[in-house]
Amino acid sequence: MVARRWLGRVPGLVCLGFVGLGGAAVLAAGQPTSPPTPLDSYVGRYELTPSFHLTVTREGRALYLQATGQPRAQLTPRSVHEFVLVGSSLRVMFNVRSDTGEVLDLVFEQGGLGRRAVKQDTDVVTAGRSRIVVSPDVLTEYVGTYEEQPGFGITITLGDGGLLAQMTEMPQVAIFPESPTEFFYEDTTARITFRVDVAGASTALVLHQGGSDLEMPRLAK
Repeated sequence: MVARRWLGRVPGLVCLGFVGLGGAAVLAAGQPTSPPTPLDSYVGRYELTPSFHLTVTREGRALYLQATGQPRAQLTPRSVHEFVLVGSSLRVMFNVRSDTGEVLDLVFEQGGLGRRAVKQDTDVVTAGRSRIVVSPDVLTEYVGTYEEQPGFGITITLGDGGLLAQMTEMPQVAIFPESPTEFFYEDTTARITFRVDVAGASTALVLHQGGSDLEMPRLAK
């Protein structure tokens, strides 16, 4: 429950972390080690929410982290799979399979609170999903605010091109229908399913993301 509350404050934490960044450091002598992971294995995009990503890039022997809407910052190693942003309390810990060395996700942590960001499969091309045409009358039924808990939810609005989804304290992002009740985000694997009653009115939505399904009841108008 704590991690979910933290999700709505992600942009603020990221801004705090990207202050006073410095150069690289090296691992301390005698520190416990495990089989090293090539830096290129960390490179990629990690999804924190459908509209908020952490992108890891490499230049030479240095790794850099860039959050959505924020400048790029250098990562400094603290242990084999753990990095810090110099001048802040932010830590980035990569989850690596011991047998294959595959990087599965990362945990972005500040002040003891963290959130897992799943590494995106570069072979997944969401643009290839089939979009269908849904009646504006049906789309209008989905407009409203859906809340998982007080302070964290998704607001659905109707724009010129279709539905827009906005997570708490996040920008609006377009979602596209692949069925009358199933919608997907572009350039991400996240999806939204609307639950409807016998009259066709929306009662809740389910956010499918990173292998989890988070149901959010619709708030009364």
